[in-house]
Amino acid sequence: MTKNYLSIFLKTGVLAILFCVANFFLLHFNVIPHAPYHYPIPVVYLFFWIFTVVIVTILTKIGKKNVAQVGYAFLLLTGVKMAASYFFAKPILAKTIEFPTEKANFFAVFVLFLAIEAYFTVRLLNNKQ
Repeated sequence: MTKNYLSIFLKTGVLAILFCVANFFLLHFNVIPHAPYHYPIPVVYLFFWIFTVVIVTILTKIGKKNVAQVGYAFLLLTGVKMAASYFFAKPILAKTIEFPTEKANFFAVFVLFLAIEAYFTVRLLNNKQ
């Protein structure tokens, strides 16, 4: 693995860990009301981190072969991630609970990792021009 790959994976991992720890602190100090969650917080972060690493790896490999296809690949892979996320979140969406914290947390984590993927995709596209 090259230094560039390791840098991307390291930055993504560090960001995921930082946000996961921040989420734990918010729950611990009751900033976010705590209700019984269907999926533990680390599982949600791990799910999205794995998808992000796979997507960034695929985009990097596509970027080496054909830069013009990186945007299309990003859209396709993001669509696949959204479909997988929907099936992963189906039990959460079906819940009728007083505190919708788990739903908000799930979608906030989704948006966080989507932003990370978009950032690395834009960086990949800008480096190749």
